[in-house]
Order: sequence, then C-alpha cells, then structure tokens
Amino acid sequence: MEDLVRYRAMESLCRQSAVFRPLESWRLLAEAEMWHHKALEEIRNRSIECNQAPAAGALAHTAVLCTAPDGSRLLAG
Repeated sequence: MEDLVRYRAMESLCRQSAVFRPLESWRLLAEAEMWHHKALEEIRNRSIECNQAPAAGALAHTAVLCTAPDGSRLLAG
C-alpha cells in the first residue's frame, strides 16, 4: 500500500510542478502519466493477489474425501 501512496504523491507533485514550470510542463506531465500508470498497475496487482488468496478459515471448512489404507472412504475436514 505504501507504493501506491508514493506513486499517487509523485503523480500529484509532477502535475503541480508542471503548472509552475511551463517550459518543462511537457516533461513533467509525461512523468506524471508514468506515475499514474504505475499506480494503476499496483492496484491491478493487489486486486489479483486479493482475489487469488483463500478467505481466512475457508480451507478449515472444506470437506476432503480421503481413502483409508484398507480402501474405505473417509470424510475428513
């Protein structure tokens, strides 16, 4: 989460600097756009991580079908 905050802060700083430095505004706005895309990528990566992680305790409530050494089936979980 710290990276996302840093990316957004850098984007904002670049945009603000562009206002006060009109001769460099093209470069600063391009850099702001780069930070914006980094922030979006960070959000996307976090979203993927959160969606792939099992919910806490979800595995504890899942029933597992096991085969005992004698060939009989057991329900564990």
